Amino acid sequence: MPAVMNKTGSRTVGFCDQFVTINFYGEELEGLVDFLCCDLQTGPESAARARYDVMLGGSINQMLSLWLGEQCQYSGECRYELAYTLINEIIYQCIVDNAAGHAIHAAAIGSANGAVLLPGKSGFGKSTLTAWLVSKGGNYLTDELVLLSGKKKQLLPFTRPFSMKAGSSAILNSFVQYKQKDTISGVGGFMLPHRLLNPDFFPLTPALSLILFPEYREGAATELNQLSSALGCAKLMECYVNARNIEGLGIDQLADYTRNTPVFQLVYGSFDGLYEQLHESFPLLF
Repeated sequence: MPAVMNKTGSRTVGFCDQFVTINFYGEELEGLVDFLCCDLQTGPESAARARYDVMLGGSINQMLSLWLGEQCQYSGECRYELAYTLINEIIYQCIVDNAAGHAIHAAAIGSANGAVLLPGKSGFGKSTLTAWLVSKGGNYLTDELVLLSGKKKQLLPFTRPFSMKAGSSAILNSFVQYKQKDTISGVGGFMLPHRLLNPDFFPLTPALSLILFPEYREGAATELNQLSSALGCAKLMECYVNARNIEGLGIDQLADYTRNTPVFQLVYGSFDGLYEQLHESFPLLF
Protein backbone atom coordinates (compact mmCIF):
# COMPACT_ATOMS: atom_id res chain seq x y z
CA MET A 1 0.00 0.00 0.00
CA PRO A 2 1.31 3.50 -0.77
CA ALA A 3 2.53 5.15 2.44
CA VAL A 4 2.59 8.80 1.31
CA MET A 5 -0.73 10.00 2.77
CA ASN A 6 -1.82 10.73 6.30
CA LYS A 7 -4.88 8.97 7.64
CA THR A 8 -7.74 11.41 8.21
CA GLY A 9 -10.15 9.05 9.98
CA SER A 10 -11.47 5.53 10.44
CA ARG A 11 -14.64 3.57 11.14
CA THR A 12 -14.99 0.12 12.68
CA VAL A 13 -18.26 -1.36 11.47
CA GLY A 14 -19.81 -4.78 11.17
CA PHE A 15 -22.74 -7.13 11.09
CA CYS A 16 -23.77 -9.86 13.53
CA ASP A 17 -20.74 -9.12 15.74
CA GLN A 18 -18.06 -9.46 13.07
CA PHE A 19 -16.24 -6.21 12.33
CA VAL A 20 -13.83 -4.54 9.94
CA THR A 21 -11.95 -1.28 10.27
CA ILE A 22 -11.96 1.16 7.35
CA ASN A 23 -9.25 3.82 7.34
CA PHE A 24 -9.75 6.72 4.95
CA TYR A 25 -7.11 9.04 3.57
CA GLY A 26 -8.67 12.28 2.41
CA GLU A 27 -11.66 14.07 3.92
CA GLU A 28 -13.76 13.52 0.79
CA LEU A 29 -13.77 9.79 1.50
CA GLU A 30 -15.30 10.16 4.96
CA GLY A 31 -18.66 10.92 3.37
CA LEU A 32 -18.42 7.87 1.09
CA VAL A 33 -17.64 5.52 3.99
CA ASP A 34 -20.45 6.97 6.10
CA PHE A 35 -22.86 6.75 3.13
CA LEU A 36 -22.20 3.02 2.90
CA CYS A 37 -21.92 2.12 6.57
CA CYS A 38 -24.24 4.41 8.53
CA ASP A 39 -26.65 1.58 9.39
CA LEU A 40 -24.08 -1.07 10.32
CA GLN A 41 -23.00 -2.02 13.83
CA THR A 42 -20.11 -0.11 15.30
CA GLY A 43 -17.42 -1.70 17.43
CA PRO A 44 -13.92 -1.27 18.83
CA GLU A 45 -11.00 -1.40 16.44
CA SER A 46 -9.60 -4.28 18.50
CA ALA A 47 -12.53 -6.41 17.30
CA ALA A 48 -11.75 -5.94 13.60
CA ARG A 49 -11.00 -9.11 11.66
CA ALA A 50 -9.70 -7.10 8.68
CA ARG A 51 -8.48 -3.57 8.00
CA TYR A 52 -9.10 -1.68 4.77
CA ASP A 53 -7.55 1.55 3.53
CA VAL A 54 -9.50 3.83 1.20
CA MET A 55 -7.33 6.40 -0.56
CA LEU A 56 -7.68 9.31 -2.95
CA GLY A 57 -4.61 10.71 -4.68
CA GLY A 58 -3.37 12.56 -7.74
CA SER A 59 -3.58 16.25 -8.54
CA ILE A 60 -5.20 15.90 -11.99
CA ASN A 61 -6.89 12.51 -12.21
CA GLN A 62 -8.29 11.77 -8.77
CA MET A 63 -7.37 8.10 -8.49
CA LEU A 64 -9.21 6.07 -5.89
CA SER A 65 -7.87 2.90 -4.37
CA LEU A 66 -8.95 0.29 -1.85
CA TRP A 67 -6.38 -1.81 -0.02
CA LEU A 68 -6.49 -4.86 2.22
CA GLY A 69 -3.00 -4.86 3.63
CA GLU A 70 -0.70 -4.94 0.59
CA GLN A 71 -3.46 -6.22 -1.71
CA CYS A 72 -5.13 -3.64 -3.93
CA GLN A 73 -8.84 -4.49 -4.22
CA TYR A 74 -9.71 -1.53 -6.45
CA SER A 75 -7.90 1.22 -8.30
CA GLY A 76 -9.58 3.72 -10.61
CA GLU A 77 -11.59 6.92 -10.88
CA CYS A 78 -15.13 5.62 -10.27
CA ARG A 79 -16.60 6.17 -6.80
CA TYR A 80 -19.41 3.73 -7.55
CA GLU A 81 -16.99 0.92 -8.37
CA LEU A 82 -15.02 1.68 -5.22
CA ALA A 83 -18.17 1.76 -3.09
CA TYR A 84 -19.50 -1.46 -4.67
CA THR A 85 -16.21 -3.23 -4.05
CA LEU A 86 -15.93 -1.99 -0.47
CA ILE A 87 -19.46 -2.95 0.57
CA ASN A 88 -18.97 -6.44 -0.83
CA GLU A 89 -15.68 -6.77 1.04
CA ILE A 90 -17.47 -5.82 4.26
CA ILE A 91 -20.20 -8.38 3.58
CA TYR A 92 -17.63 -11.10 2.97
CA GLN A 93 -15.70 -10.37 6.16
CA CYS A 94 -18.91 -10.26 8.20
CA ILE A 95 -20.32 -13.60 7.08
CA VAL A 96 -17.26 -15.77 6.48
CA ASP A 97 -16.97 -18.23 9.37
CA ASN A 98 -20.00 -16.60 10.99
CA ALA A 99 -22.25 -19.31 12.43
CA ALA A 100 -24.72 -16.86 14.01
CA GLY A 101 -27.30 -17.69 11.36
CA HIS A 102 -28.05 -18.67 7.81
CA ALA A 103 -26.89 -15.98 5.37
CA ILE A 104 -29.32 -15.59 2.48
CA HIS A 105 -28.83 -13.45 -0.63
CA ALA A 106 -32.12 -11.64 -0.38
CA ALA A 107 -33.91 -8.35 0.06
CA ALA A 108 -36.38 -7.88 2.90
CA ILE A 109 -39.05 -5.50 4.13
CA GLY A 110 -40.69 -5.44 7.54
CA SER A 111 -44.01 -4.53 9.11
CA ALA A 112 -45.64 -4.73 12.52
CA ASN A 113 -46.70 -8.27 11.61
CA GLY A 114 -43.31 -9.66 10.53
CA ALA A 115 -40.87 -9.68 7.66
CA VAL A 116 -41.12 -10.57 3.98
CA LEU A 117 -37.99 -12.24 2.61
CA LEU A 118 -37.33 -11.66 -1.12
CA PRO A 119 -34.55 -14.09 -2.12
CA GLY A 120 -33.13 -14.26 -5.60
CA LYS A 121 -30.13 -14.12 -7.85
CA SER A 122 -28.67 -10.84 -9.09
CA GLY A 123 -30.66 -9.37 -11.97
CA PHE A 124 -34.06 -10.65 -10.83
CA GLY A 125 -35.20 -7.17 -9.78
CA LYS A 126 -34.98 -7.53 -5.98
CA SER A 127 -33.69 -4.01 -5.30
CA THR A 128 -36.14 -2.22 -7.60
CA LEU A 129 -39.11 -4.21 -6.28
CA THR A 130 -38.00 -3.59 -2.69
CA ALA A 131 -37.66 0.16 -3.31
CA TRP A 132 -41.15 0.21 -4.82
CA LEU A 133 -42.63 -1.70 -1.86
CA VAL A 134 -40.92 0.70 0.55
CA SER A 135 -42.42 3.62 -1.40
CA LYS A 136 -45.81 1.99 -0.71
CA GLY A 137 -45.21 1.98 3.05
CA GLY A 138 -43.04 -1.05 3.74
CA ASN A 139 -40.17 -0.73 6.21
CA TYR A 140 -36.82 -1.12 4.48
CA LEU A 141 -34.54 -3.79 5.92
CA THR A 142 -32.07 -4.68 3.15
CA ASP A 143 -31.75 -5.24 -0.58
CA GLU A 144 -28.84 -7.66 -0.34
CA LEU A 145 -28.36 -9.97 2.65
CA VAL A 146 -30.07 -11.34 5.74
CA LEU A 147 -29.17 -13.82 8.43
CA LEU A 148 -31.97 -16.11 9.59
CA SER A 149 -31.35 -16.96 13.20
CA GLY A 150 -32.88 -19.33 15.72
CA LYS A 151 -36.12 -21.25 16.04
CA LYS A 152 -38.06 -17.99 16.16
CA LYS A 153 -36.84 -17.31 12.60
CA GLN A 154 -35.52 -13.88 13.51
CA LEU A 155 -34.41 -11.96 10.45
CA LEU A 156 -31.18 -9.97 10.86
CA PRO A 157 -30.75 -7.59 7.88
CA PHE A 158 -27.54 -6.18 6.45
CA THR A 159 -28.87 -2.66 5.92
CA ARG A 160 -27.10 -0.68 3.21
CA PRO A 161 -28.09 1.90 0.55
CA PHE A 162 -30.12 0.60 -2.36
CA SER A 163 -27.79 -0.74 -5.05
CA MET A 164 -29.39 -0.51 -8.48
CA LYS A 165 -28.45 -1.63 -11.96
CA ALA A 166 -28.03 1.24 -14.41
CA GLY A 167 -31.20 0.31 -16.29
CA SER A 168 -33.35 0.72 -13.17
CA SER A 169 -33.22 4.51 -13.13
CA ALA A 170 -36.24 5.04 -15.40
CA ILE A 171 -38.43 2.74 -13.30
CA LEU A 172 -37.17 4.26 -10.04
CA ASN A 173 -37.90 7.79 -11.28
CA SER A 174 -41.55 6.81 -11.68
CA PHE A 175 -42.09 6.52 -7.93
CA VAL A 176 -39.29 8.42 -6.13
CA GLN A 177 -37.77 11.83 -6.71
CA TYR A 178 -34.03 12.11 -6.28
CA LYS A 179 -31.13 14.13 -7.62
CA GLN A 180 -27.82 13.01 -8.99
CA LYS A 181 -26.07 14.45 -5.95
CA ASP A 182 -28.01 12.00 -3.77
CA THR A 183 -26.42 9.01 -5.46
CA ILE A 184 -23.07 7.37 -5.99
CA SER A 185 -23.20 6.35 -9.64
CA GLY A 186 -21.14 4.77 -12.39
CA VAL A 187 -21.52 2.98 -15.70
CA GLY A 188 -22.56 -0.26 -14.01
CA GLY A 189 -25.17 1.17 -11.64
CA PHE A 190 -25.83 3.51 -8.75
CA MET A 191 -26.45 3.56 -5.01
CA LEU A 192 -29.29 5.50 -3.43
CA PRO A 193 -29.94 6.25 0.29
CA HIS A 194 -32.91 4.21 1.45
CA ARG A 195 -34.10 7.09 3.66
CA LEU A 196 -35.23 8.95 0.54
CA LEU A 197 -38.08 6.42 0.42
CA ASN A 198 -38.21 5.52 4.10
CA PRO A 199 -37.46 8.77 6.02
CA ASP A 200 -38.76 7.37 9.31
CA PHE A 201 -36.45 4.35 9.13
CA PHE A 202 -35.93 2.48 12.38
CA PRO A 203 -33.78 -0.68 12.51
CA LEU A 204 -35.87 -3.82 12.97
CA THR A 205 -35.13 -7.52 13.41
CA PRO A 206 -38.60 -9.01 12.88
CA ALA A 207 -39.63 -12.63 12.63
CA LEU A 208 -39.91 -14.17 9.18
CA SER A 209 -43.55 -14.28 8.03
CA LEU A 210 -43.40 -14.80 4.24
CA ILE A 211 -40.86 -15.99 1.67
CA LEU A 212 -41.52 -14.48 -1.74
CA PHE A 213 -39.27 -15.32 -4.69
CA PRO A 214 -39.59 -12.41 -7.17
CA GLU A 215 -38.72 -12.49 -10.84
CA TYR A 216 -39.16 -9.61 -13.23
CA ARG A 217 -39.96 -10.62 -16.82
CA GLU A 218 -40.56 -7.82 -19.28
CA GLY A 219 -44.14 -7.87 -20.53
CA ALA A 220 -45.22 -10.77 -18.31
CA ALA A 221 -48.59 -10.87 -16.60
CA THR A 222 -48.47 -10.96 -12.82
CA GLU A 223 -48.47 -14.48 -11.40
CA LEU A 224 -48.41 -15.38 -7.71
CA ASN A 225 -48.04 -19.09 -7.06
CA GLN A 226 -47.58 -20.94 -3.80
CA LEU A 227 -44.63 -23.36 -3.70
CA SER A 228 -44.29 -26.58 -1.78
CA SER A 229 -41.97 -26.52 1.21
CA ALA A 230 -39.55 -28.85 -0.61
CA LEU A 231 -39.36 -26.64 -3.71
CA GLY A 232 -39.10 -23.55 -1.51
CA CYS A 233 -36.17 -25.10 0.36
CA ALA A 234 -34.44 -26.00 -2.92
CA LYS A 235 -34.83 -22.43 -4.20
CA LEU A 236 -33.65 -21.02 -0.88
CA MET A 237 -30.53 -23.17 -1.10
CA GLU A 238 -29.69 -21.42 -4.39
CA CYS A 239 -29.46 -18.16 -2.41
CA TYR A 240 -27.61 -19.64 0.59
CA VAL A 241 -24.34 -17.78 1.13
CA ASN A 242 -22.63 -19.37 4.13
CA ALA A 243 -23.76 -23.01 3.99
CA ARG A 244 -20.20 -24.27 4.35
CA ASN A 245 -19.95 -22.57 7.76
CA ILE A 246 -22.94 -24.46 9.17
CA GLU A 247 -22.74 -28.01 10.47
CA GLY A 248 -24.74 -30.23 8.14
CA LEU A 249 -24.93 -27.25 5.73
CA GLY A 250 -28.06 -26.02 7.48
CA ILE A 251 -30.44 -27.81 5.11
CA ASP A 252 -32.59 -29.13 7.96
CA GLN A 253 -33.02 -25.61 9.34
CA LEU A 254 -33.91 -24.14 5.94
CA ALA A 255 -36.40 -26.94 5.39
CA ASP A 256 -37.93 -26.11 8.77
CA TYR A 257 -38.28 -22.46 7.72
CA THR A 258 -40.08 -23.36 4.49
CA ARG A 259 -42.30 -25.93 6.22
CA ASN A 260 -43.51 -23.34 8.70
CA THR A 261 -43.56 -20.20 6.54
CA PRO A 262 -45.70 -19.55 3.45
CA VAL A 263 -43.54 -19.68 0.29
CA PHE A 264 -44.63 -18.08 -2.98
CA GLN A 265 -43.14 -17.23 -6.36
CA LEU A 266 -43.97 -13.85 -7.88
CA VAL A 267 -43.54 -13.23 -11.61
CA TYR A 268 -44.34 -9.71 -12.77
CA GLY A 269 -43.81 -7.49 -15.78
CA SER A 270 -44.98 -4.17 -14.33
CA PHE A 271 -46.17 -2.63 -11.07
CA ASP A 272 -49.70 -2.08 -12.39
CA GLY A 273 -52.12 -3.67 -9.92
CA LEU A 274 -49.28 -5.49 -8.17
CA TYR A 275 -49.65 -3.92 -4.74
CA GLU A 276 -53.39 -4.54 -4.72
CA GLN A 277 -52.80 -8.22 -5.47
CA LEU A 278 -50.16 -8.54 -2.75
CA HIS A 279 -52.40 -6.76 -0.25
CA GLU A 280 -55.32 -9.02 -1.12
CA SER A 281 -53.17 -12.14 -0.72
CA PHE A 282 -51.21 -11.01 2.36
CA PRO A 283 -53.22 -8.22 4.03
CA LEU A 284 -51.20 -8.26 7.26
CA LEU A 285 -47.88 -7.72 5.46
CA PHE A 286 -48.70 -5.32 2.62
